[in-house]
Formats: sequence, structure tokens, C-alpha cells
Amino acid sequence: MVLGIIISVAALTVTFSIFEGYQRVLKTTLLSTNSHIYIFSGFVGGLQESDVTRLSEFLSHQKEVAAFSPAVIEQAMITRGKVSENNKVVSCQLRGINWEEKNLPIRYREYIEDGNWELSDEDDIVIGRELAKKLNAGVGDTVYLVSPAQSKMTIMGLQSQSHAYQIVGLYHSGIYDTDSRSVFMDYQQAWKFSQQPGVYSRFEVKLLPKEIDRADYLSYVWENALSLSYQISCWQDFNSSLFNLLELEKWVLFFILSFLIVVASFNVVSTVSSAIIERKHDIGILRATGFSKNTLQSILLGRILGTGILAILTGILLGMLLAWAASVQNFFQIKGDVYFLDRISVYFSPFGMLMIMITAFIIILLAALIPLKEINRLHISDILRS
Repeated sequence: MVLGIIISVAALTVTFSIFEGYQRVLKTTLLSTNSHIYIFSGFVGGLQESDVTRLSEFLSHQKEVAAFSPAVIEQAMITRGKVSENNKVVSCQLRGINWEEKNLPIRYREYIEDGNWELSDEDDIVIGRELAKKLNAGVGDTVYLVSPAQSKMTIMGLQSQSHAYQIVGLYHSGIYDTDSRSVFMDYQQAWKFSQQPGVYSRFEVKLLPKEIDRADYLSYVWENALSLSYQISCWQDFNSSLFNLLELEKWVLFFILSFLIVVASFNVVSTVSSAIIERKHDIGILRATGFSKNTLQSILLGRILGTGILAILTGILLGMLLAWAASVQNFFQIKGDVYFLDRISVYFSPFGMLMIMITAFIIILLAALIPLKEINRLHISDILRS
């Protein structure tokens, strides 16, 4: 009985802790590689310098804001060699940032795994680690960026113009989609590449940690405060369905794995029933000396629940140990292109551990109460006569 409870509770603890850790790390990493609020121009043509000045002045007075900065976003193609040489071409997202600014709305310097984060020369770029693997390139190598918008029709057909850049650093956030597409360069060089000087694609805003979940409300308030001159979106607009699905899956998984404890509780029923049969004569003597049925049931119930609580706590501790071991091992790694993240993370939520304890305790309590009703069917005279 004890072993069944320990194993079932440990399995539930491991699964819940890993799922909770995955959900939290995914949210944290997504919100560190992307801004919390995006401000776009309400008109065609992007944000101008006048828009940047106006938005900077407005956001500097908002107490919920931790950082803000304009950015240039451009879709491009990247290749190890020139396009004309039939080299492998991969799509990427060019992000022009003000790398000299210390307080950027995204984590840039912190995620540089190899090389340098400085983009001092005009041909310097930082690319994602997974993108570098696709290109079989590393720090110091030269790659070529191609803008589809700059393609020209000639008598030889559609010709793409490529520009050579040198990789000075590798970016690794842990989000596969980001690491396999991102190319960072100075925003002025991004203007030159896109041939749209002075035009920003969007204005990115980072909120204080306690205000992150209010991003949708702040977007609505700011959009009205700015006289509807800009289109404002937040991280919930792009990721809310993903996190809602993860939350639903977590509790569905919790419900399904709780049946492991239900199965283990069958041993509780058999154990209590056996105890009543084996101690039938003792129960009869106690009844004859004045013990009530409720008192005898309380004695047996207290013994079973005491053992069950120790088994539950042991199962939780064992599950936490196994979950921690899964997070630090290097033998089994998850695929980043399937699960977004490339590492296993765990989080021991106090609320989650409490839910496991309460659920297991209720199941064991109900399982113990079922056979205890047999005491009411025992007749003292028959027991003593036998």
C-alpha cells in the first residue's frame, strides 16, 4: 500500500513540476526575446523620427514602463556564399537595434553565447546559434544577406542584390524559432539595407515585471491616450492562445495522472479490510468493554491516514528529486524545433505541491472509509462466541 502511494504521488509530482517549469520558462524566455508591447504606425510608411520623439516623451511619463526603443524589422534571406554560386539560402528576420543602449526592451547582450555583442563596424552582425548551424558558419565568417524587396528585373531574369556581413557573435535564447531566424545589426545599417533611411518598423516597450500581465489593458489605455494615432499590440495578442492551451493541458494531465493514486488506493481498501478481519476478535473485546463503533473507526482511520500522509510526503520528495535529476542530466534532451525550448526545466510550485497533497489525501481518505463500514456489520456476540 505504502509503495503504491509513493510511486503514484512521485509520478504526479515529476510530471506536474516539469510541465510547470516548461510553462514558466517558455513564458519568461518569450518575453525576454520579445517586447511586451509593440507600437506601430497608424499609417502606411512606418514610424518617423517625429513619431519616435512623441512616443519617447509619452512613455517616459508612464510608471509601468521599464524600457523602450524603436526597432527596424526586415525580412531577408541569408547564405554562406553568394546567391549566384548556388549556396544554401535560408530565410531570416533582420532586427535593427540600437546596440549601444544599455537598457533595451529585449535581452540582447545577455544571450550572446559566443563572440561579441558590439556592432561597431557597418558590416558586423550577430546571428542566432541555430541559424549559424544551418549555414555551417561561426564567429568571424562572412555571410551574405539578400533582401527580396531589392531584387531587380534584368534581361537575364530576376537578379537579387546581396550584401556581405561578418558574424561577430552568436545569439542563444533557448527559443528555437528565435535562434533559427534572428539576425541583429545596427539600426542605421538596417536602414541602409532596407533602403528606407529614418523609418522604423515599430516601437518596442518593456514593462515592469508586476505589470506584464496588464499589457493588454495598458495597450488599450495608451492607444486612446495617443488619440488612436498608432496601432498598439501586446504579447497576449500573439501568445495568449499558446499559454491558455498549456494551462489547460497541465490541469488535464494532473486530472489523468491522479488516477494513478486512485489505483494505488485499491491497496488501501484491501489493507483496511484485512486489518478488520485479522483483528476481529480484538474489535469484539473492545466493543464489549465499552468502545463505540465511531471510536474504533477513528482509531483505524487515524492509523491509515498517518501512514498515508507519510507516504504522500515521501512521494512528493522522491518526485522532486527525480524532476531535479531530469533537469540537470545531459543524456536526454528535448528537440527545440518541436517543443520551442531545447532544455528541460522544473518548477516546484507551492500551490501545485499543495494540490497534489490534498488530492492524494482525499483519495486515500475515501478509500479508507469504504471498508471501515464493515465494523458496523460485526456482531459482538458472534465474535465472542467464535
